[in-house]
Amino acid sequence: MEIANLHLQNFRNYKDEKVLFSPGINVLQGQNGQGKTNILEAIYYLLTGKSYRVRKEKELILWGEDAFHIFGDFLALDRKLSLESHYLDKRKIVKINNVPCRKLSDYVGTINVVFFSPDDLIMVKGGPAERRRFLDFHIAQLYSRHVHILNAYNKVLHQKAALLKSPFEPSKISNIEIWNEQLMDLGSKVILNRWKFTQVLAQKSKEIYDQLSSGEEELSLNYLALGHQNVEEALHEFPIMLKEKMKQEIERQVVLVGPHRDDLNFQLNGKSARVFASQGQQRSIVLSLKLAELEVIFLEKGEYPLLLLDDVLSELDIFRREYLLEFIKPIRQALITMTSAEKPLTEVAALYRVDKGHIGRII
Repeated sequence: MEIANLHLQNFRNYKDEKVLFSPGINVLQGQNGQGKTNILEAIYYLLTGKSYRVRKEKELILWGEDAFHIFGDFLALDRKLSLESHYLDKRKIVKINNVPCRKLSDYVGTINVVFFSPDDLIMVKGGPAERRRFLDFHIAQLYSRHVHILNAYNKVLHQKAALLKSPFEPSKISNIEIWNEQLMDLGSKVILNRWKFTQVLAQKSKEIYDQLSSGEEELSLNYLALGHQNVEEALHEFPIMLKEKMKQEIERQVVLVGPHRDDLNFQLNGKSARVFASQGQQRSIVLSLKLAELEVIFLEKGEYPLLLLDDVLSELDIFRREYLLEFIKPIRQALITMTSAEKPLTEVAALYRVDKGHIGRII
């Protein structure tokens, strides 16, 4: 998958900027604070309908303006697609080939993307919510139905949470049981989707990490569903746990059972990577995950996704940097931000200068 051109209006520090990209590696170079990351963020937003840096769209609007617009033309296999994303009048509008999409779930996954930045270490060091978000986003790119299921589950979750916080009435328990049935039905589908994706991702990331560590360390990924590593056991226990935890949920007014509390467990040589892995090992885990994502999407879609690398090379040692650049050679297109590019990258990449909200081709 490939982006041919990008047009930004009132996005971050870009007033009205257009840029043509090339197949292969594109390097965006410039000093910090000039807008390199903003370019990648705009592409990511255009493809996913959300920013990976902020939660509120108003923070993406150029100062003094009240709306932003992003346009891009893409190539996917033999198809040409024009995507648009607008934020105006406090609402989001997305279009494919000039046709508005009624739901964001109909839009996500049109063009697949893998984004990698130094901040991704939070997947290993951070809390379970970060890892669930990672799983759900990439599953949604491959299986759009997952978005519908997840949204439906979250609606039921909020309804049950509201009921738990309401004053006690004789009908409260029977109403909770009704919500529990829906929670279990939708939650079981969420669990199965996450587990299936993790199985494939775990194998690919294990193989890549084995090469990064020269076979001296073993990476394993396990999806912990309802506290269980065995998915069949988790699904069997789901209704039992809902019943057993009901009294505690009423007392605490919190939904304690469901995939909204699940986690993805990283282990190195059988020990928790979050607790025992060094910074370098955690960086290798994230690199393995991102490269594994490329392979998983390729297996499912028949082509590699667009790859966005935000200031990643400077964070890697020489061995891992060379491994990454060699790994991505078959990929149709990658966009990399750097403060300065050096050989051999300058010999194979299209170079762009980013300066104060303007971008232009150098080589």
